[in-house]
Amino acid sequence: MAGHEKTKEQGSAGSEQAGQGKAGRIIRGLAPWAVSIGIIGYIVATGNMTQVREEFMKGDAVIFLAVTIPFLLGLLGLETVFLYLGFQWFAGVGRMTDLLRARAATYLLTVVSIFVGLGGLVVYGKRKYGVTYTRGTTVMLNELLHELASQCTLAMMVGLLLPVSQIPEGAAAQVNGVKIVGMAGVGFYVFCVVLAQASRLLPDSWRRDHVFDKFVDIELWQYAVFYLIKLAQNILYGLFLAGLLLAFSIKPPLIVSLGFMQVIHLTRAIPVSAFGIGVDQIAIEYLLKAWETSPGQLLACSMVFTFTLIAGRALLGVPFLKGVFDDLVERPGEM
Repeated sequence: MAGHEKTKEQGSAGSEQAGQGKAGRIIRGLAPWAVSIGIIGYIVATGNMTQVREEFMKGDAVIFLAVTIPFLLGLLGLETVFLYLGFQWFAGVGRMTDLLRARAATYLLTVVSIFVGLGGLVVYGKRKYGVTYTRGTTVMLNELLHELASQCTLAMMVGLLLPVSQIPEGAAAQVNGVKIVGMAGVGFYVFCVVLAQASRLLPDSWRRDHVFDKFVDIELWQYAVFYLIKLAQNILYGLFLAGLLLAFSIKPPLIVSLGFMQVIHLTRAIPVSAFGIGVDQIAIEYLLKAWETSPGQLLACSMVFTFTLIAGRALLGVPFLKGVFDDLVERPGEM
């Protein structure tokens, strides 16, 4: 009898813990939405939305489409090539057509968070090619590392290449801040590459099957290829921002658009908001305020920016969903 009561108590405690765990997951899921709603609510309450609406109507739709369509297609192409080389060099598997489908389809996950999107690619690699989760995580960490390196390179170049005469009053702090972020990120990347190459000197018996293991086997020329592809990808992001700003008659120097875009991209990847909503508006307004010529321009531009990155990539991924689902049915042997 006592044992039966003890079992009931344990079951009750287990149910309570499960309920608390479920509640915690719900709260964590809603928290980014709460942050985004709070930020947008503050912007609407304190800003002149009539001016924003007027600036939105003034936006040049032709310029917007002329930069957005090549941006989305070029982005998919470069990310697919990077992903293909990552699976080839770290896991020895992968076909370009498969990974094109997978990269496009996971755009629907990436709008939630870059990390959710990368997690989807790890699962795809496991189900399609039998790549272990450890090795798949290595491929994704390599992407994050080179994403950071290329973004920070472009951010650093703002402070190094932008003449002081072209920095308007009120923008010096932003330029210096972006440069410092860039230098820190590039320094971290160099440290990681040097550490990986130096690890080759260690005995093989010291190596273990973990997510960092394969980085030791990557040659310097392969690091360079990864870096250059990501550099091209993030230059494309910068050109997209430059074109979008131009559509709203905001004309900072091109190096500013290229470099500031990287910091905007870094901040929106932090999983504190839903889809970057709110965070984009704050970052774009803060960084580019000195180049705004009419109130409401940057806020209108930032709203179009956020919508394009959410809806544009999601729409691009929809046609590939069926092919990816078909791929996931396959059950290859583990690699």
